[in-house]
Amino acid sequence: MVQTELFAERTAGHCNLSEDEKGRPVLALLPKVEFYIAAPGQIKVRIWLEAFVKTKDLYDEIRFNSGASIYDRNRKLIGKVLEPFNPMQSFEPIDSLTPVIIWGYLENSCLDNTHLPEEELSKLLLKTGDNEKLETFIPFIQKFELKPQIEQGDYASYLLVQPEFTLQKLEPRILLVFYKKELIAIFHTRSIKVRHYDSIEMGKQYKMIYNSKFSEHTKSEMVNIFRKKL
Repeated sequence: MVQTELFAERTAGHCNLSEDEKGRPVLALLPKVEFYIAAPGQIKVRIWLEAFVKTKDLYDEIRFNSGASIYDRNRKLIGKVLEPFNPMQSFEPIDSLTPVIIWGYLENSCLDNTHLPEEELSKLLLKTGDNEKLETFIPFIQKFELKPQIEQGDYASYLLVQPEFTLQKLEPRILLVFYKKELIAIFHTRSIKVRHYDSIEMGKQYKMIYNSKFSEHTKSEMVNIFRKKL
């Protein structure tokens, strides 16, 4: 599915998650909990939440017990289970915690619309000059937790993903590519505003913003870097 809208992926306040769009709340989430999201519906939005739960709070290792605490990757409390339900997927325990993936629905009013990576990146790109360096983007990379990728030679890249619910996998949303610490390309699925770089489309879903001063060989290399992330 092509996603062109901008929408938040963080709770604005205390929010309740339901397993089904019209179902009862099963999980209470705290403010500023981050998650992945599908395109919002009229009232609710479907989310993909990565979390941890104490292994002892799982019934037969597959079902949340009522009252169980849910934590993020930094072991910070992010929610409480209101009614027993099954996570979409659970993994091998790590120490006393079990990693889980939770799917469910939140009301659109729960979304923090000040937390939009494409808008923050657009603000950076509109005020930066040509040949911008990596250090300019470090605060953005850290805030939205883009993951550094392993690349060859003088290339470096940072990736933000989004969910593909049908195939149950994560796919690229924003990929920043640097050459010798200079920004040379941004691959993206949703609208980003830019002033000093060229922009092209790649098929129906992905677009690329790039620095045209680089050679065709470099352009080919950065496209190969992106394709490896698919």
